[in-house]
Amino acid sequence: MEKLKVYYLKNKILIFSFIAALIPFVIYLLTLERKLVGGDTSWYALELPQMELLPPTGYPVFSLIGKLFSIIPIGPLALRLNLISAVFGSLTILFLFMSMNKLLKNEILSLIASLSFAFVYPYWFFANRLEFDTLNSFYIAILIFAILKYQENPIRKNLYFCFACLGFLLTNHPIALFIMPSFLILVIIIKPEIFKNIKSIFLSIMFFVLPLFSYSYIYIRSVQGYGRANTLLQFIYFISGREETGATFGGSFGDKHFSGILKVTLDYLKLISGNYGIILIILAAIGLIYLFRKNWKFALFSFLAILINLFITTQYLDWAVLNYTLNIMLIMSFYIGCGFLFLWNLLKMIFDKISKIRKPFLKLSTIKYISFAALILLFATQPVLLIINNYEKCNFKKPKGIYVFWDNAYKSMDKNARLYAYSASINIAVFIGKYEQNEKNIRLIGNNETEYTYENIINQVENGIPVYFVGNDKAINQIFVAEKVGKSYFWDRYNEELQLYKITKSTPRVVIENFIKSQDLKFGKGIVIEYKIKNNSSSQLKIDSIELKLPQGLKFSGVLKDGYIKQDPGISQGKYMWVSDNYIIPSEDAISLIFKVVPTKVDNFNIKLRLTTGGVYFDAKDLSFQIN
Repeated sequence: MEKLKVYYLKNKILIFSFIAALIPFVIYLLTLERKLVGGDTSWYALELPQMELLPPTGYPVFSLIGKLFSIIPIGPLALRLNLISAVFGSLTILFLFMSMNKLLKNEILSLIASLSFAFVYPYWFFANRLEFDTLNSFYIAILIFAILKYQENPIRKNLYFCFACLGFLLTNHPIALFIMPSFLILVIIIKPEIFKNIKSIFLSIMFFVLPLFSYSYIYIRSVQGYGRANTLLQFIYFISGREETGATFGGSFGDKHFSGILKVTLDYLKLISGNYGIILIILAAIGLIYLFRKNWKFALFSFLAILINLFITTQYLDWAVLNYTLNIMLIMSFYIGCGFLFLWNLLKMIFDKISKIRKPFLKLSTIKYISFAALILLFATQPVLLIINNYEKCNFKKPKGIYVFWDNAYKSMDKNARLYAYSASINIAVFIGKYEQNEKNIRLIGNNETEYTYENIINQVENGIPVYFVGNDKAINQIFVAEKVGKSYFWDRYNEELQLYKITKSTPRVVIENFIKSQDLKFGKGIVIEYKIKNNSSSQLKIDSIELKLPQGLKFSGVLKDGYIKQDPGISQGKYMWVSDNYIIPSEDAISLIFKVVPTKVDNFNIKLRLTTGGVYFDAKDLSFQIN
């Protein structure tokens, strides 16, 4: 027994550290998403294995970690990618515990406070699926550990560790750019005199800059054709979280009003208080005050980081986003730990005073142990209650309905088929076709691709290629004879009713005829051209847009008023465009577009026209003629 006690005392930090990482990792694994859930995370799952650039800032370290996890031979690809969040989620709790223990000098309280953050709903939610957030939390946790380690022992190697962590913090979420200065100032004021040495300054800068070289990945992959940041300006825009135009990616700054900012701020505070609960919020408030007495530098600059995080996020978006609460809640967990410590020391102080009153009938030691044990149990109920309350909400082990729909759709389709998809969940379909059921060789064509045309579908059906579609049901069902395949699914995230159809027969709905009405095709002479658009279906047809592309040497001379369409076109990317809500063709009827062109050179000419209705392209037969 004595040996066991000695072993425990010698290795208790290691034992508690192991527990701090193991408990969340096991529970994250039990509730881990095995497949995809749709949204941005499914695009990341597609892009990471191919080392394509993620959205600005590009997340270079996350991208390289994603590629590494994608080639680990453990389970299916989606599981391996989701595992990134579980691994870095548990590593965050490990370093959160180690940091906390440097403040509290109490392993039990540090463990309980760390686990309280591990199982709060927002953090647990993002630790169960492929996201940037747990890596970002890991960077903050290890940075705080480095700072407290340096504060405890302000030697140069600990200083350089701090600066390396500051550099890594800037390789992930752009919010780090704003909260990093408060931590930087904290590092500097711990021991200002160390920066009187040129070598210390130089090496600190070097260790800070080294992680930033990971952004070279963005440029290299762009040059290789997997991104769009291959010029200096595009590169700067990209890594600073902006679009090619310089506009802020995903949100905006400078256009928010005070009332809106106040509302979003209150929404964030409601999210935080609602997820931590009133008891932990009160403990955090007590703990912050107590932390100012114990370590005012860390208290001040950590609280400043919270305020900056809150200020920037309310300037960026018009609504409160769950993952933007994580940095705040992580730092608050230190205050919660200090709240635990305050009550612990208060109880200790009470017993110290009682011990000075000598009453032989009072079994003080027994009461003291029972009291402290009861206090530990009271503290421990917080993470336990969080696990109980949030387990079902965070249990993603069973695949979501949207994934099940697409998985069943692929299983139902014939090999070598074509799938025309119009859905916000198309990324799940692409992933399944590319990585999970690629042996079926199903070619998926999204509605934003130029191949998503009436003519392609017709040709494929007539050539015996199986053709299916999901989304845009009303328009495509009016064009083709189709039958339902499998069950439908309503995706409430985007209010989409999804149903797989197989096209069994093509029935032309739109026919476009073209005529040259002029007889004299000569240089400099105006040529009148007419396009007649016929509706062969049993219901009215709405034309969404018409695109006319003229070759060089033909000048557009205006729309003639004797046609149905009388408005002049707009010009976009070299094409003449007609867009209106009034281009309605009744059943079995037709409308016409008549316009004049003037040849400015002698040549052979080829005119192209296409229209869209119901999200489907219809191409007219090219109109070719020669000018003498």
